[in-house]
Amino acid sequence: MSLEQFDAHLLDSAPGFRCFACGDPSEEPRFLARVINVVGKAGSMTAIAAVDTACSADAPALRRFVQRHDGVMLYQDEKSDAAGIEFFKATEWQVRTKEMRESMIAMGFEENDMPEWFHKGVVFGEIPHSGNYFVVQPSGIGAGRVFYCDHDDFQTEPLAESLEDLLSLIVKDPPGFLYQCGCFTRYSDGKTDIQWIPMAYIADCRCG
Repeated sequence: MSLEQFDAHLLDSAPGFRCFACGDPSEEPRFLARVINVVGKAGSMTAIAAVDTACSADAPALRRFVQRHDGVMLYQDEKSDAAGIEFFKATEWQVRTKEMRESMIAMGFEENDMPEWFHKGVVFGEIPHSGNYFVVQPSGIGAGRVFYCDHDDFQTEPLAESLEDLLSLIVKDPPGFLYQCGCFTRYSDGKTDIQWIPMAYIADCRCG
């Protein structure tokens, strides 16, 4: 997928999700959650330099991504602080990478048993409120692969072979991707305590 196609998705006019209530065995989509995408400005020279430093100047796809928008919050709920996916600003990557390693080790994961990408990879995004991160392999064999650092279901295999593949997975099936990443994203109707789980993506909620 090209970055232009991803950008077109970001610009969907009135995005939202048809959702079912958590715990409803019928999974009937009875609520429409309206969301917004918060897109950062084009990356500054400082942001681009941060990409080059974090990834040893060997991450062209991420560099192009940050050049277009430095930081993105996808599927932000209009009625709560829930959101689907966050791509951090480039100047945050090194701090977030350290945070990821420290948190996993604190949870009991043995550092010496962790795969190479855990030690050398760079965190550039997360599923908000999950403690799970998207990590890119910056160089060497498998450079550009994206891994999902999941403290509940740790997998050593890549989630996507490239940033472009990751973006394609998201755009092709947003609720399916969120479910694959642990089903952490739950929306609010602003009236009840029901947690609404996204089931189907709607590009324009004004069309019903």
